[in-house]
Amino acid sequence: MTFIKPYMIRLSHCDATGQVFYPNYFHIFNALVEDWFYEAIEVPFDQFLMQRNLSLPTVKLETTFNAPCRMGELVDFWLTVTHIGRSSLRFTMGVSKDGEDRVKMHRIAVCVSQSTHRPAPIPPDVREKILEFMRG
Repeated sequence: MTFIKPYMIRLSHCDATGQVFYPNYFHIFNALVEDWFYEAIEVPFDQFLMQRNLSLPTVKLETTFNAPCRMGELVDFWLTVTHIGRSSLRFTMGVSKDGEDRVKMHRIAVCVSQSTHRPAPIPPDVREKILEFMRG
């Protein structure tokens, strides 16, 4: 299954040419993961962080920029989960406009205990919701 979020490219995302300044994509992709938690798997991300004392830092990131996005465009940010491990998740994420892939990212994130700063198993209830999402 794919989580899709329409997103308006704003002035604050862009450089002087009116194109998205590439580091801003990473900020938006991070927000996309938060939205995915809240909306797609219905796990409050704030509770995942604050009450469960877990985090989901990125350990590997590969991004391809195929075409720019410009201020005023409505684009689709999207996310799929391609693998779930004991403590890791592999995401493929991207930005598309009218079927054209503008940006594509492969991201590996690891569930980490905020107390020990070591990998921690993905909680069983969260794992089940992720598996449900993957099955569609």
